[in-house]
Amino acid sequence: MSKRRENKVTIAIPSSTVSEFSNLREKTEVVGRIARAAAIFRVEDIIIYPDEPDESNLLKLLLGYIETPQYLRKQLYDVKPELQYAGVLPPLKTPHHPTESQLNQLKIGEFREGIINKESEGNLYADIGINIPLKLMGRVPSKGSRVTIQVTKTSPSLEGVLSKKSDNKIYWGYTIQASKKRIEEILYSKYYDLIIGTSRLGDPYHQKSEELRNKWYSSKNILIIFGSPMRGISEIIKIPNLKNVLDFYINTIAEQGCVTVRTDEAILSTLAIFNTL
Repeated sequence: MSKRRENKVTIAIPSSTVSEFSNLREKTEVVGRIARAAAIFRVEDIIIYPDEPDESNLLKLLLGYIETPQYLRKQLYDVKPELQYAGVLPPLKTPHHPTESQLNQLKIGEFREGIINKESEGNLYADIGINIPLKLMGRVPSKGSRVTIQVTKTSPSLEGVLSKKSDNKIYWGYTIQASKKRIEEILYSKYYDLIIGTSRLGDPYHQKSEELRNKWYSSKNILIIFGSPMRGISEIIKIPNLKNVLDFYINTIAEQGCVTVRTDEAILSTLAIFNTL
């Protein structure tokens, strides 16, 4: 199993990411590819920043659905028209999407995602994808909450405690934030100590690779910004001299053979290159 990165990687995509596609099936397939790329390269957060046309609700719904373990989906998601083509979404197959469903396959200390769905005699129980419910020990949130749980006991009863994502050293999927803030505000927030803009107008990667590598090693919170298929970040972000605001302005697809590169393609290509850092 892959460990979590020592530095936290966040990607930012525009709310217009799938707007070039006319039907829901194509939009769903694109979001599936974005989710897979994020999981493959251990992205911790996905920010959906405002752009026109705004399809942030669809992006957030589909990204969240894919990230949710299959055994929890029916409990956490109602039947919606936007999920009509959920069957074409690829499985993430990350560590928090386990396939084991029997008690004898569980190990003490193992982490599982669950939903608190039962109360009995003052105790709360969670569904963690096992054939029997898990009894939660200690202080727990209300019924209906999705939680991360660490198994503490498997016999004679199945028990566990709530866990923070930071307690787990294994990559545990991504979170999604549909931001109301414009990308300019996020840039000036000072939360990120390394901000990388991606664009065909940027500096070729090979010219900046060593400098970027050094900065990557020393950074704790990294933000990588992508544009839309119709507008690059230089058109979306209303900041004069954008290159001076970013730490790096990089072209990761040199001499591209297509007129435009779709956002999902840019994400996969860029994260693959940056993964070598």
